[in-house]
Amino acid sequence: MSKHRNPLIAITAIIAVISLSACSGLPVHGSVAGQSVDTRVDAETARYYLVSYLSGRRTNPALDQRIDRLYRAPSAPLPDRVELKRLSEEFSVDFAAAYFADRIGGAPDNRRFREIFAESRRAYAQRRLIPPAAVAEYDVMFVPTYLYKRLPVLGSDLAVPRKALEKAGVPVYFVETVEDGAIETNAEIVAAAIAARISGGRRLIIISASKSGSEVALALTQLGPAKTRHVAGWINAVGALQGTPLADDRALTDLESLVGAVDAAGIESLTTERSRRRFIGFQVPDHILIVNYLGIPLSGDLSSWARQGFKTLSKHGPNDGILLLADLIYPGAISVAELGLDHFLLDRDSDSATVGLVAGMIRWLAQSPAKFLPVSNR
Repeated sequence: MSKHRNPLIAITAIIAVISLSACSGLPVHGSVAGQSVDTRVDAETARYYLVSYLSGRRTNPALDQRIDRLYRAPSAPLPDRVELKRLSEEFSVDFAAAYFADRIGGAPDNRRFREIFAESRRAYAQRRLIPPAAVAEYDVMFVPTYLYKRLPVLGSDLAVPRKALEKAGVPVYFVETVEDGAIETNAEIVAAAIAARISGGRRLIIISASKSGSEVALALTQLGPAKTRHVAGWINAVGALQGTPLADDRALTDLESLVGAVDAAGIESLTTERSRRRFIGFQVPDHILIVNYLGIPLSGDLSSWARQGFKTLSKHGPNDGILLLADLIYPGAISVAELGLDHFLLDRDSDSATVGLVAGMIRWLAQSPAKFLPVSNR
């Protein structure tokens, strides 16, 4: 761009305009997998599912039978994007999102990890957290997301989580990636940063966000087990593992009106065809504990940043305003879903969430040491 812009002024103006649109829908008060719901939804089927079906108050036999069939014969541990789109068309987008949240919350490992995470998070927020003794063995590496230098207002630079862990006494490292670069380019930078820490004799937890989820997955795949023996865990927060239809539609280029020209290669690397082909090749070494951390918004929960993307993506099924929900999941991993939050996770304290996730991961690893590979300082 030839003319300098202040992105914060543009951001404020756009949010003000978007926020004028009122939220419509049906009010609901219920719960999903232990998380309370107080919002609005897009259809009576979603309202009934949240208010009545999940609480055991079955008053619509025909609808009850249709929902029962979903639980009697699940197609996989979690429904994929094809199944979620089908449910969106048969019931509604909010129904499919709530069903996805319930399926995540109902898995035994997910439920058990969430309990550990939630307790650590509460303890940190109440200033009574006693870090697990094993925390002294760990470092944490942060890999920032798209446009982290130009849009720190969204938390893209992960500054708040980094500060929280440093305050908790955990050594933190930050990987300087190309903020608008292609996933493959940044994966090489991330791989080099991971490999550089193998001789330190300490275990490493990696935290990625959004676009950097694919960069970390690709880096770990390329390094393989031998060069990642020091990597104990990876927290994949709102990971763009399979791209976004917004990149296919060139909708992300609208960002240039806020932040100036961006590298077209970075957006191209987020297209769904390229991203899904890349995803098939991911092989994160088995000894690395992976935790997917994601938001699952209903239509009444959206922040101004996510609202337009949510509307655009709804034809593909439930989404967080940037990504399709099923595409956030690294398969076989533990998943923690925050019902009511969208892609930007703006309405919760990211400091306590980060400390809770890291403390929970370390406690989980201490209970399951068999997957560890030997760590050497040579």
